[in-house]
Amino acid sequence: MLEQVKKNAADHAIVKEILTEYELIVDTYEQVREKPGDKDKQEKYFSGKKSNHTFKSQIIIMPDGRDIVDVVAGEPGPKSDITLFREYRSEFDPQQRFKGDKAYVGEDLITTQE
Repeated sequence: MLEQVKKNAADHAIVKEILTEYELIVDTYEQVREKPGDKDKQEKYFSGKKSNHTFKSQIIIMPDGRDIVDVVAGEPGPKSDITLFREYRSEFDPQQRFKGDKAYVGEDLITTQE
């Protein structure tokens, strides 16, 4: 959704404002990737959580789950969910509310179930 209006600043601002009416759902997941040949890349993509080399992706959706608002794909696997969220948080209005899992505990404006 945000990618579709990114080139038009006025539309982008309107969409960001409309989204603040909703509590968006955010989640992150890992996908196994082929082991890189370069030692530095191996370390960069090795996820101790999955005991494998992985890519991490984040998806943000509308509360009803029908519309995808934003997707981040291909980040290094060891990056924490909350760090990935913080890196892309600026894409949204500062007052935007989110709902997430325990990986986001402690983040302002994210409701988590503990």
